[in-house]
Amino acid sequence: MSFEAIVRGTPVWVWILLVFLLSRGIKALKGGTAPLGKLAIVPVVFAVWGIAHLATEQAAGWQSAAAWVLGAVAGLLVGVFIARSTSFTVDRVQKTVTLPGSVVPLILILVTFASKFWLGVELAISAPVPVDSGYVVLDALISGIVAGIFAGRFLVYCMRFRAQAAVPVNDNL
Repeated sequence: MSFEAIVRGTPVWVWILLVFLLSRGIKALKGGTAPLGKLAIVPVVFAVWGIAHLATEQAAGWQSAAAWVLGAVAGLLVGVFIARSTSFTVDRVQKTVTLPGSVVPLILILVTFASKFWLGVELAISAPVPVDSGYVVLDALISGIVAGIFAGRFLVYCMRFRAQAAVPVNDNL
């Protein structure tokens, strides 16, 4: 199958998702302040994307679901480690998180998109794929790892948000 045929055969929603994810990854390069809720978007997108694929892929069975969960747990640990080693601040009054610029989200987005795209092409051009073939399990594992990494980072932001001591309103009283 030619590259042109692969590009033409890719659903439009995949390209829209790529543009959205790239915009989020590029924005993360600059760092900045964002509401905590807005930082939940990418973890939710990756979790929903992975779970939806498991639910709709006819070749996915319990092994794929187990691989996704295992990947998500491993990714969660990695995401917690990454976030804890990053200096960021939270503002409880404004309900925002200020993050330094980082290439990590963009790299994760690119690696995930490329691997899921490649696996999707392989699954699409293969003859009927047996349930839980290596491709389907690998796709689930990668999806779980990335969803877990983004979720782990977000979890640390939430924990810091809740754990930060309240600032006294007026020290003079």
